[in-house]
Amino acid sequence: MALKNKIGPITAVVVAAAAVTWMVIGGNGITVSPTDTDTHSQNTTTPSAGFPQTNQSVDNPSNKSQVAYPVQATTLTAQVIEMHLPLSGSTMAEDTLQLMNSYPGRVTKRAVEQGQFVEQGETIVQIDTRTLALQLEQASLLVKQKQLELDGIKKLNLTNLSSKVNVAQAETDLASAKATERALQVDVENANVTAPFSGVLNSLEVQEGQVLAAGASIGHLVSVNPIKISVNVPQNKIQHIDLGTQGSILLESGYETEGFVSYISAVADTSSRTVRVEMEVANPDNRIAAGLTAKVDFLLDMQRAHPLSPALLTLDDAGNTAIKTIDIDNQVVIVPVEIIKSERAQVWVRGLPDNVNIITVGQGFVSAGDLVKAHYTR
Repeated sequence: MALKNKIGPITAVVVAAAAVTWMVIGGNGITVSPTDTDTHSQNTTTPSAGFPQTNQSVDNPSNKSQVAYPVQATTLTAQVIEMHLPLSGSTMAEDTLQLMNSYPGRVTKRAVEQGQFVEQGETIVQIDTRTLALQLEQASLLVKQKQLELDGIKKLNLTNLSSKVNVAQAETDLASAKATERALQVDVENANVTAPFSGVLNSLEVQEGQVLAAGASIGHLVSVNPIKISVNVPQNKIQHIDLGTQGSILLESGYETEGFVSYISAVADTSSRTVRVEMEVANPDNRIAAGLTAKVDFLLDMQRAHPLSPALLTLDDAGNTAIKTIDIDNQVVIVPVEIIKSERAQVWVRGLPDNVNIITVGQGFVSAGDLVKAHYTR
C-alpha cells in the first residue's frame, strides 16, 4: 500500500527530468519561422528576378485617386428684393407762432377758443378801440385842413404873394398830419389780433375784460397741415435720399400714411454723424399732432440677392464674409458675399451668381478646392 502511494510522485519527477534533458540536448535544432516584418522586408527590397515590382505603385502618393467628401447642398436662385431704410423720427408743426399783443388796452372780444381751427386773417382777440377811433377821426380832419392850407399857399405863390418857404412849411405840416393818421390806423389794426396763417389755436391765455400791455403774450398758433416728420439719416445712407423721396410713416397709434422729403440739411450733426431730413405729410383733418413718435421707412432701391441661413456664413482667407459653393466640377469654391438685409431667420446676400449651389451640411469639414459628393435637398 505504501508502494502505490510513492509511484505517482516518482513518475512525475522522471517525466520532468526527461523533458529538461531533451530541451538541453535538442534545443539547438529548433527552427524559428521568420516574422511578418522580415517577410515584408524581403518582398519589398529583394524581389525575385524576372517578376514585376507590383507593390511599388501602392506606396506612390501621386497615383492615389482624390477622395470625394459627402455633403448636403441646395441650389439658390437670386430674387429681386426691396431695400428699405427704417428710421425713427417725430412729427413737427409746419408753423408755430407765439401771438403777442401790440396795442395796450382792455380785451373786448375773445373771438375763438383754444383748440379751434382758425383761418388766416380771422380775428382772435379784439382790444378796445373807442378812444383810438376818436383820435383817428381827429387826425383825418387835420389832414384835410393841412391839405387845404397847402393848396391856398400854392395859389398865393403863383402871384408872388407867398414865399417858397411858406409852401415848404405847409407841405411839411401836411406830411406830419398824414403820418399821425397812418400811425393811428396801424394801432387800429394791431388792436385786432388776427391769425397770420391758418392753423389751430393751441392755447389762448387771455379773457374778456383783461387789460393787456403792449408785448403781452396772447397764445400759440400752430399749423399742422401739412405736418412735418423730422428724421436723422445716417451719413452712409444719405446719398440714397433726395428731395421728393417717398417714405411710409407709421405712428404709435397705428395710423399709417405717406410723405415726401421736403428738406435736407446741408450740415451734418457732428456728434451723431447724421443728417436731418424733413418730410411733408398731408394732414387735412388735423389727425396728426405735433411731437409724436413716427416710424419712417424709405424705399431705397431694388436689388437681386440670395436668402440663406446665417449659419452658412464663413470667412475667406482675407477675412471677408463668404459662402462655400460647389462648381461644375464638384469642387468647393469660397465666394465672398455682402450682407444687404437681415431678417429674423435669414440674411440676404449679394455677390453670388444668379444660380448657385451652396453647401448646407458638412461645410465645416471641406476647404476650397476639395472634391465633394453632394446630395441636393430643397
